[in-house]
Amino acid sequence: MGASQDVRVGLVGLGRFGKLHASVLASLPGVELVAACDPVQEEVISLQAQIPALAGFADITDLLAEAEIDALFIVSPEPLHAEQAMAALDRGVAVFVEKPLALTAAEAEQVAQKAASAGLPFQVGFVLRFDVQHALLKAEIASGGLGEIVSIRTKRNCTRAWFPNFGDRAHPVQETSIHDIDLLLWLLDSQVRRVQAVERNRAGMTYPDGSWALLEFDNGAIGIVESSWFVPDGAPANVVTPTWRGTIDAEIEVIGTEGSSRIRLLDGPLSFWTSTYDAIPETGLWPELAGAVVGALRAEDAHFIERVRHNLPETTTSVADAISGLRIGEAIVSASAGNAVLLV
Repeated sequence: MGASQDVRVGLVGLGRFGKLHASVLASLPGVELVAACDPVQEEVISLQAQIPALAGFADITDLLAEAEIDALFIVSPEPLHAEQAMAALDRGVAVFVEKPLALTAAEAEQVAQKAASAGLPFQVGFVLRFDVQHALLKAEIASGGLGEIVSIRTKRNCTRAWFPNFGDRAHPVQETSIHDIDLLLWLLDSQVRRVQAVERNRAGMTYPDGSWALLEFDNGAIGIVESSWFVPDGAPANVVTPTWRGTIDAEIEVIGTEGSSRIRLLDGPLSFWTSTYDAIPETGLWPELAGAVVGALRAEDAHFIERVRHNLPETTTSVADAISGLRIGEAIVSASAGNAVLLV
């Protein structure tokens, strides 16, 4: 497409995160958000009130058949990602799909093969790779500043009240730990060869509300991945949006032979204390400012739009790592039964 031409975009899924993407896409220069799809029509109508020219649909099949788009952002429930990505690629549309790419590594490989055959820009939404703090950590590790990496410990524990929205939909390794598995693959630039894990199910839903894994990498580094949904309602909120409030207690600690480093999401310098809540708003990933979402999510979406506009290859995220992450997640689930899983 022409360099000066607006990129016409469709969006599937208007849940909490879909709304954040919608805010970004509606405010990015050179982008026209022309169509949105969600089975809950009230959500579509609400977005149309903000973007009157937006075409609304209840089904992705109708959107792909009727809307003229260059790219599709898929922010639907996890079990739909692979099927919807394949449908868009079949229509010759570039695809951005939120993590996880699919529910299984085998499905993800099929989608990746179709994207490669089609020669279309394709990207998986791992927003942490676009966060400044994590990018600086990556650069420090790559420069050798921390020496040889001995271990990386990650934690991603979420507000307990959110779990009913996910407990019957996706395993924690697909919903939360997948971020940290991707970070480990990116930071260490090495593959996992052995996995040990345990999980717990206190809520009695389909999937566990706690998962802990020990990963051994080919380069000798150790990865420790913790994810749970036990953060109480009274914890300081760092997810603070008009439609979403709660806590993501996330942390990454790197130990090297020559140094160490830590990023802790709840250590933000900005805090609010009120009579009803304490908040430490997260300012790097998707803060809202002057009616628009900024931060890493905006950088991620803008990166993909430029890839579509100029038909550029991927430089930041990795479809291969997205598939490896799912394979590691499957090994974590298997290892939780009590036996270590070898991936070599």
